[in-house]
Amino acid sequence: MKEYASFFEWHDKPRKELGVLEDMLNSLNRTSGANYHSPQIHRPDPPDCICLNALGGHVAVEISELVCQEAARLTAQGEHVMRMWLPGELRKQIVQLLGEKDEKTFHGGPYAEIVVCLFTDEPMLGIGHVISELAASSFGPFRQLSSAFLVLSHDPNAKSCPALRLNVL
Repeated sequence: MKEYASFFEWHDKPRKELGVLEDMLNSLNRTSGANYHSPQIHRPDPPDCICLNALGGHVAVEISELVCQEAARLTAQGEHVMRMWLPGELRKQIVQLLGEKDEKTFHGGPYAEIVVCLFTDEPMLGIGHVISELAASSFGPFRQLSSAFLVLSHDPNAKSCPALRLNVL
């Protein structure tokens, strides 16, 4: 099991993805009244999971971790490292991940929405840093994606995992 940025780690990848989606939905429903519900693992992948929106429409959800692979690798080898994110690097990684998800062929549709849920437990990507880094950012245009969110690890002040809506064109 991964040691670096491990808040969301599970032994089982599909259950991990479902858990991240549940955290995202709980945050969105509480803070915006979105009313997404009934999350479940979807096979065949993609999408990773599906849920229902407020109107009962099926929502495809692709889930991807935003993590520094090099820091994870070094930590796994016994080094204690922490990635320091330079201005623009977070946005660049989000652009790459969203682009990869937009290129997928989604099974089981049609879908009312196609959502990407990025999640991170990067130690130096706190909510204040992320908000200031992404405040003026927009992403896209995309062929398929309806919306995207970045879910952060548990915030004791919010008593939840904050889900930040990314400005998707």
